[in-house]
Amino acid sequence: MYDTILSDFPKQASDRSDSERIQRAIDATENGILCIPKGDYSIKTPLSITNRCSLKMHPAARLIAEEEMDFILTYNAKGDYHNLTLFNEDGSVYDNLGLFIEGGDLEGNGKASCLAITNAHHFTLSNLSLHNGKEYGLYVGGKNGGHIYELVCNNVYCKCTMKGLAGNVGIWSDKHDAHFNDCFVIDYTVGMRMLGSANRISRCHLWGGTVPPKNYSVKEWSEIYGERKRKLANGVYGKDVTETYENEVPEMLEDSIAFDLQGACNILDGCYADTASIGFNVYRDTRIVGCDFFNNKLMGLKKATVIKHHGGRLDVALCAFRGPAGTEVLYEGIEKDVVWTSNKSTGGAGMELPAFLKD
Repeated sequence: MYDTILSDFPKQASDRSDSERIQRAIDATENGILCIPKGDYSIKTPLSITNRCSLKMHPAARLIAEEEMDFILTYNAKGDYHNLTLFNEDGSVYDNLGLFIEGGDLEGNGKASCLAITNAHHFTLSNLSLHNGKEYGLYVGGKNGGHIYELVCNNVYCKCTMKGLAGNVGIWSDKHDAHFNDCFVIDYTVGMRMLGSANRISRCHLWGGTVPPKNYSVKEWSEIYGERKRKLANGVYGKDVTETYENEVPEMLEDSIAFDLQGACNILDGCYADTASIGFNVYRDTRIVGCDFFNNKLMGLKKATVIKHHGGRLDVALCAFRGPAGTEVLYEGIEKDVVWTSNKSTGGAGMELPAFLKD
């Protein structure tokens, strides 16, 4: 069900790309639903939603950045969401809780970040792909100001497939009270950076290594990795492989962080930090429950730290942390205010429980 469809907004002679007709369709769909069918759409000027238009996109609808810009799409529902209640001009209560973006693929193409969102209440992102964001895949709040709460992200898939984007962030937020469920971030240097507080992060899987080391093509790296994996499967993986490529680490894994938790009272439940220089980077009160860490030794990381604890109370329970390369370290940090309950860690000496937690 939708109110308008992009196919009713043809390209005009003066249009430089599909940006103009998509923006016309957005502007014509105030507080309604715009359908964007399957297809590749060229974006040369950034898109902006300020009229509470929701987007329903075909899974194969790709908005592809063709020129440099900050974001492909900025969603700003307007209104002062700092207030307890929003009102219409006639004084009646306005409480639209169903705004959303569903489906589609925002392809940053290394030229733009993908999606920025602010000023909304109970907004839903679902079944959305965010590829090759120059700085960010999803960016919530921040320099766009405003206020957003009760953001629900379901099956948001962030992935980089091209070289030259090291240092970017898959999901960045400085807002609070959001739920991130079943999200995947692949090969953004920082998977999720949470500056806000009281966010619930459930069953999110963050990993990397498909983007090759700087000196290799995607094909060369794929073949190297395949050879390593075959040798490992045959039980002969050894120095002939590790020494040959000992200085080569996939580009997006250098200085990588899976979960960068800078806000307070964030909860991770059933999440997976899968191959990163730091798995869980904790600054303030944080609970990590039923989560996993794994370092894929075929990727060549020389050191991987499971938990780096800068401050705040840290509760860790029912987790499994694995260090198969023998170069992993279970914990580094302030060595206080940690409650460690029913966790299992395996691997080399660095995966042993620190002395301060054995008391």
